Amino acid sequence: MRAPLLAALLVLGACADDLTYADGGARETTILAPDQGEFTNVSPVFERRCGTLDCHGQVGRPLRIYSGLGLRLPNDAGSLPGTGGTTPDEITANYRAVIGLEPEEMSRVVAGKDPPTSLLILAKPLMLESHKGGPAIAEDDSADLCIESWLTAPALDTVSCAAAAQ
Repeated sequence: MRAPLLAALLVLGACADDLTYADGGARETTILAPDQGEFTNVSPVFERRCGTLDCHGQVGRPLRIYSGLGLRLPNDAGSLPGTGGTTPDEITANYRAVIGLEPEEMSRVVAGKDPPTSLLILAKPLMLESHKGGPAIAEDDSADLCIESWLTAPALDTVSCAAAAQ
């Protein structure tokens, strides 16, 4: 059985003085997150379904997705949209964007307390909540199965992930 990655995130804000305990220790929020290593198979799904330049592949979006075909992470290699594959740094940035969008809810989903569809990363593209981009995935299609298996199942559905990335 795949164990969820236990990630500790420091809560950062505008007023650093307000983010420390009286004894000077920093406040931390521990969240449960799905496996970062397996996200290598999941990132292409988000890149393909959500990461176009007119959607989540733009700088101003709360959920920002980088890819070889869309927004590129600033780099010294001169990588531009449409050139080269998605870099490991871009996949890491995508992982952080996905788990960081709703970290407390992510913890509840990974712990099995809430269904995966309670997360905006599924609720919006499934049109369970309003989504300006319309439906990006359908219930039980390969993208839905891939993402849900990454969030909750004992094993990642790599077949669905590969199909959804096409």
